[in-house]
Amino acid sequence: MSEETKVSNEAVADSGAENNVQENAQSELSAEIANSKKYRKRAQDAENRLANVEKQLETQQNAKLKENEEFKTLAEKYEAQVNELNPYKEKYEGLVEQRRSVLLERLPEDKRETFKNKDLDVLEFMVSELKTKTQEPSARNLVGTKNTEFGGYASYGEWAEKDPIGYASQNSTNSAKGIKLGYGGE
Repeated sequence: MSEETKVSNEAVADSGAENNVQENAQSELSAEIANSKKYRKRAQDAENRLANVEKQLETQQNAKLKENEEFKTLAEKYEAQVNELNPYKEKYEGLVEQRRSVLLERLPEDKRETFKNKDLDVLEFMVSELKTKTQEPSARNLVGTKNTEFGGYASYGEWAEKDPIGYASQNSTNSAKGIKLGYGGE
């Protein structure tokens, strides 16, 4: 019996040692993570300070050029900046005009002239509002049209998907006598 107790005590001691090793490794890992976060924060702060100092330096240089009446140098500097940004401006204006024309095409012809000079967000709002108001024709409006068997649609599934109210009303009438003409719920 004494041998069994020795073995069990050794097993407990081994598991305790493993727990200590894991706890030490975990605490070292936590310390390294905290250290890494500290250095990252310091680097970000240094980058922010550098950006602020560069802005202040540029502002001071511009003020000094104005003060010394070196407008030519200042004008050349701004001209270079404008030339650098012009392609982006042209590209942006092209994209805006293209989007505007697409949105205007979705509006009814009588409304296009009204919204021609509006902002894109207004146009997008109007197109979305008009889209929600326009609905697929119901089965009642399709009487006498081609393929009236499915309410003017190609199949019961399409009919139920695009005009659920018309589908339900036509398939729950007394003329159906309780027999489902299509599939789906009530």
